[in-house]
Amino acid sequence: SDTLSDHAPENTPDEFLRNGLSRMTLRKLRRGHWPVQDSLDLHGNTSDAARKLLQEFLHEAAQHGLRCVLVIHGKGMNSRGGEAVLRKLTRHWLAQRPDVLAYCDALPRDGGSGAALVLLKIIELPVA
Repeated sequence: SDTLSDHAPENTPDEFLRNGLSRMTLRKLRRGHWPVQDSLDLHGNTSDAARKLLQEFLHEAAQHGLRCVLVIHGKGMNSRGGEAVLRKLTRHWLAQRPDVLAYCDALPRDGGSGAALVLLKIIELPVA
């Protein structure tokens, strides 16, 4: 279900770490400790479409037990006024999800500040 707020603060942080986790977790994420297992490109989407795609993508990632994913949102260079709307919203949405443990700018080869490297909580699925 879509329960994410679109009311992002003016200064959305470049990185996020869930309370209770070691700063070392964020350092490892920044250094590429976990391989990227899947990616989502949100370029060119409206904020509503991007939010839905992100929700679906993260749900699928959880279903498949993925640990680290890349969300490409762009740097806002082609948007009106040069404002990175999707960048700000995407990071705001990620911080609202309980399955997101941390995020940071992607490595330069993966898009740098135009993408977020996301560390997910591994959810144990019941055995059928």
